[in-house]
Amino acid sequence: MRNQIIEKAQELGTMIANSPEAARVSTSADAMNANEEAVNLLKTYNDNRRAATEKLRGTDPSKEDLQNFKDYVQAEFEKIAKNPLIAEYLEANREFENMVNQVNAVLEYFITGQEANNGGGCSGNCSSCKSCH
Repeated sequence: MRNQIIEKAQELGTMIANSPEAARVSTSADAMNANEEAVNLLKTYNDNRRAATEKLRGTDPSKEDLQNFKDYVQAEFEKIAKNPLIAEYLEANREFENMVNQVNAVLEYFITGQEANNGGGCSGNCSSCKSCH
């Protein structure tokens, strides 16, 4: 039985890897990484975020300092998310993660008999389904 379970898990993994969602992530990542503007925006974002993080490291930041850091990082992220190639990658990645979370929720339901408490996704119990498929 164990071998059958492993085989089914491998089959599921292959199906996920070959899904349109995974293909979209790959295609959008390739397009983003091939675009000089997108690459530069990502580099600047990562450099700025790293610098802001270093500024806080080793200190005892106040709630205000932490909120300012969070606001700064969010504002920087919003700048890069305006780039269409980065936005497409983010959306593709979000859709892929949603699919994987739905798969995990179904597995959890059938393993434990309880609905996953992850704030959404497919529970595996079709009585509560709102047509996610």
